[in-house]
Amino acid sequence: MSDRGRISQQVRTEVLNLARRWGYTRNPFALNLHNNRSNHIGLILPEFTHHYFSQALKGIDQVVNEKGYHLIVNTHNNDCGKEANAAKALNGLLIDGMIVSHAGNNGHFQYYKELMLSGVPVVFFDRLFEDLNASYIITDDFSGAQDAIDYLVNTGCKKIAYFCGPSDISTNFHRQMGYQEGIRKRCINTGSELIFPWDSDNERLKAKMKLFFTEHQIDGIFCFSDYIAYDALCVLCEMGINVPNQVSIIGFADEPVSSYCIPRISTIHQSAEMVGRRAAEILFWHLENPNDENFIIERLPTRLILRESTKKTLNALNELKE
Repeated sequence: MSDRGRISQQVRTEVLNLARRWGYTRNPFALNLHNNRSNHIGLILPEFTHHYFSQALKGIDQVVNEKGYHLIVNTHNNDCGKEANAAKALNGLLIDGMIVSHAGNNGHFQYYKELMLSGVPVVFFDRLFEDLNASYIITDDFSGAQDAIDYLVNTGCKKIAYFCGPSDISTNFHRQMGYQEGIRKRCINTGSELIFPWDSDNERLKAKMKLFFTEHQIDGIFCFSDYIAYDALCVLCEMGINVPNQVSIIGFADEPVSSYCIPRISTIHQSAEMVGRRAAEILFWHLENPNDENFIIERLPTRLILRESTKKTLNALNELKE
């Protein structure tokens, strides 16, 4: 059946004819097990519907197909228990490697550590495990946040708040650190940090935003995500606060929502598709170099995209006056 071995053409033809008559097809899993390869890659995502992860999936799928492999996808909805079950189920299918965006940096990485020790390479993207040595491909969240703060300061903002994301994921940690460093370097907020905590309940989040805006006379907001930036924009509009003349807003990720609203939201662009591609390429590097124990950590650059939710810089305004 595999066209190998010392078998006469007559016998081979008779066997193939019988196989066609009985509808026989070779089992690719059995064949791959014989070759010590399943030709399947496992992928664990928080969700499908989020634009960022759908674009990352697109990049991963492109590379996996180019390599002649197949992708098996599972989601965890930011639930660590579901994530652990998904990882165990994928490993039970004898995958050759795994790509993961995990549910949170709460120390549940032991299973992945054991998986890597057993010879199954794992590459993480978007989110870090701070205490697990592994290969990661992430966006440079820290620098992106600093770029946002620098621009807001250059437009004249003097009291800038950071609207957080979930506290247990590394992306929020690094964006908040970038915000804090930007505030410190530019010597604004008079020593105080205006950090607004995230809430998973959207209606409760908006109610807290209204209270925050009432208590703090801020003139700039940097948000963990474009979705949070959109919520802030809606609340400000409801309160009759003009964006950007009274309060400027910058989001993060360049999600479609940032360009669909009025005013459109300035944001920090990150290439989710490229993150996905590099995650898959790094995984295949590990598969092709099984004896190399080095890990790869890459941070992809971001860029600021300016829209109508921010004012022009003071230099730009001076140029217009001239």
